[in-house]
Amino acid sequence: MTTTDTPFLNYRALLLGALMLTALSLGMIIVALLLDVQKATAPQLLTLSALWIAPGLFTGLKARDGRLLHGMVTGLAGALLLALLLNLMPAVAVLQQLAGDKSLVVIILGGLWGAIGGLFAEIIHLRRAKKGRR
Repeated sequence: MTTTDTPFLNYRALLLGALMLTALSLGMIIVALLLDVQKATAPQLLTLSALWIAPGLFTGLKARDGRLLHGMVTGLAGALLLALLLNLMPAVAVLQQLAGDKSLVVIILGGLWGAIGGLFAEIIHLRRAKKGRR
């Protein structure tokens, strides 16, 4: 039986990825408020949430193992933090679309996009390993 000195999860990468996802989302919200967006459609919100792949990819590349898990946990944690912040923000029409009972959908989307980012990180890792063997 072997033991490792480092834990399975890279907690620093998870925290940075969750904060990155939240900062990215808050940046998009600020831009929407500056542009005086009153209502966003579901496809627009889904397209913007696809940017949440980046924190999952970042976290997955920082992990030694379990890249998909790291990406998914990052997406869930970041989206949960975002949902909490959305419920604390003042009542603006575009923010009310995401707050309240739709917070669960935001959290699920965060986990989905984070897992996809982790999957991309796994693909990048495998390609680098294959290139290194040559």
